[in-house]
Amino acid sequence: MRKQHPRPARLALATAAAAALTGGLLNFAAVPATAADANRNYEADFNGDGYGDVAFAAPYVKLGDKGFAGYVAVVHGGPAGLDPAKRTVVHQDTPGVPGTVETEDTFGSALAVADLDGDGYTDLAVGAAGEDGGEGSVTILWGSASGLANGTTVADPEPAAHGEWGKLLTAGDFDGDGRTDLAVGTGSGHVYVIKGGFTPDGTAGAAQRIDVPDQAYAIDAMAAGDTNADGNADLVLTYRTDQTSSPSGSWSKGVAYLGSSSGPDASVPRPLNGGTSIALGDINGDGYDEIALGNVFTKEDDHSGSLGGKVVVIRGSEGGPVNGDAPMAELTQSATGVPGADEARDGFGSAVSIADVNGDGYGELAIGVVFEDLGTTEDAGAAIVMNGASSGVSRTGARTVTQNTSGVPGTAEAMDYFGSDLLLSDVTGDGHADLTVTAGFEDDGIGAISALRSTATGITTEGARTFGPGSLGQPRSYGAFGAGLIG
Repeated sequence: MRKQHPRPARLALATAAAAALTGGLLNFAAVPATAADANRNYEADFNGDGYGDVAFAAPYVKLGDKGFAGYVAVVHGGPAGLDPAKRTVVHQDTPGVPGTVETEDTFGSALAVADLDGDGYTDLAVGAAGEDGGEGSVTILWGSASGLANGTTVADPEPAAHGEWGKLLTAGDFDGDGRTDLAVGTGSGHVYVIKGGFTPDGTAGAAQRIDVPDQAYAIDAMAAGDTNADGNADLVLTYRTDQTSSPSGSWSKGVAYLGSSSGPDASVPRPLNGGTSIALGDINGDGYDEIALGNVFTKEDDHSGSLGGKVVVIRGSEGGPVNGDAPMAELTQSATGVPGADEARDGFGSAVSIADVNGDGYGELAIGVVFEDLGTTEDAGAAIVMNGASSGVSRTGARTVTQNTSGVPGTAEAMDYFGSDLLLSDVTGDGHADLTVTAGFEDDGIGAISALRSTATGITTEGARTFGPGSLGQPRSYGAFGAGLIG
């Protein structure tokens, strides 16, 4: 039977599916791990213990009597994987954190990770796009030997020019000066890159404003990586244009700005496919980051050519992303080697992530299929992991994981939306990227996380864990726990 979902407003990260289907207010920035360090398969280590950590957000949760206030949580990694007993939960009433818990602040609507002050500990940038009636805010939570502690507000350079400051976030050294910069998306069609030099007292560098082409009226997803291996981070984003003015009728587009000594080079935008989720990482092991773009919109919606969603992988090279008539891969569930079937409104591509799972030097590609039916169980959701190879995305050995997979705790239920977000990141310290998956609407919108480890043979369900807000000492209430999954 054909699914009758309303067309999603955007599915980019972590329960964006749930947000869209419930009239959600926000969009989320997809910021999966990149291949910046081939020997370190994670981005976030907030306490500096050598194990990758994962940050989660629950931007729609009610705190006290304040609905949609939001919090973020960090679960620390270790030899056995993510351990909910080792966690930090932060909201705007946490001592040392700027602001106050208020209705519809949606603290955690976007996340980015990087060592922003250069002290050796990863910091967490948090967007609250609903702050102050939709003006938005960005807060940096500082890493330390004890984990996240205290916070600093990142000033908006042009508050009168837009709303929803902090709607999207990503970080990278775009100008190659050795300091990490922070890119901030807004509710309009432009992005600000705040140059590095961040300090806990509020110091930051100058801001570069980037106006997205084609009269974009919304930015859907944003990420950073190094597609040309020059040491400067490149900025990649997707955006929406006026569908009625587009000759093809397709209203989702993408663009890459290569890093340069002055920051992202906005004078030479590199056109890309559109999409609703982004990941960067080296799939074929040549040292250049590929760009994976997931587009959940259906054939009827934007002429993507797929009933249930598509993932396009664009090759990196010395000259940057190689786009055109022959991407590295165009994946649907009817493509060779991709498990499942291309069915209307499956949401294939709801989330994407790239990292080396089996330690062979090639990045695996994880893909969320948020509305996948399992037998007669509608919208249970699934995650697919495809192998990397010297030739690109391998068409052999793909693995599907669901809540019905043997060894995965829990049971697949209708509208769980397993795969609404996912992340490949090494949380065990063994050099293999592990798989973390959000079920964004588990238990009617409470949300849950499944954490699976990996070995030299790939993802394993041995020792798999599933946990929700109750495991972190938080109320089990509607809140989209797991939105904004990053590490």
